[in-house]
Amino acid sequence: MELIRKRLWLWFLLLGIVGFLYVWLAIPREPEIEKLWHLYVKLASYGCILGCIAFFPNKLKHGHLLVYLPFLVFLGYLIPRVSFFGVTGNVIVTNFESVGEWYTLLYLLVVQMINFSVSFAYRMGGGTPGRTIKISLLATITLFSGFLDLAFYTINPVEIPEGGLIYAHHIIVFLGHAPSYDQTIWFALCHIPLFLLVLFAPFDKWFERISRRVQDRHRRKTDAMATIANRG
Repeated sequence: MELIRKRLWLWFLLLGIVGFLYVWLAIPREPEIEKLWHLYVKLASYGCILGCIAFFPNKLKHGHLLVYLPFLVFLGYLIPRVSFFGVTGNVIVTNFESVGEWYTLLYLLVVQMINFSVSFAYRMGGGTPGRTIKISLLATITLFSGFLDLAFYTINPVEIPEGGLIYAHHIIVFLGHAPSYDQTIWFALCHIPLFLLVLFAPFDKWFERISRRVQDRHRRKTDAMATIANRG
């Protein structure tokens, strides 16, 4: 039990790696959410990776240097790949089939890597598991709320398509159709209660309470076994 408690981050890491590999290799890279369970698998993988970050040991002597590692991922793969599509114009204009690859790189990897990098930096700076999870969840809620979709059509010189926000696929899943600009605003506002719930949730107290109960149960079990052994 002690091993499981101390290595919880490692269990999350292993599950996160398995989930990521499945998402990357088995689920089609396309903007649309064709099957709802694809979204569930991605969210489960996200949760496992976040769990690894939240419970990662942050008392290592040179642990702060680990915060450098995300730069290698960004500069060694993500930015060069995304830049390739931008520089060559190899998205929609010349090769519509590449949209799925570009969309996956940008929204599944780049956006989430920013999320994980910030959360990991906070954790390695001494952040608690609960607050680490809170930072990441608030960012994820903001992403799924439609804030990004609204910002795209607000700050860029583009017109809203007649059919609505046709690229807001995560909203289309809930509504069953492409939302209008006004509907997206309402959709985003509906996330405020969830945002506040996560913001004020006492995650660290919950984790401490769960940990205490597990340790007490394990201690009672150990004492009971010792008593039985002594009687024998």
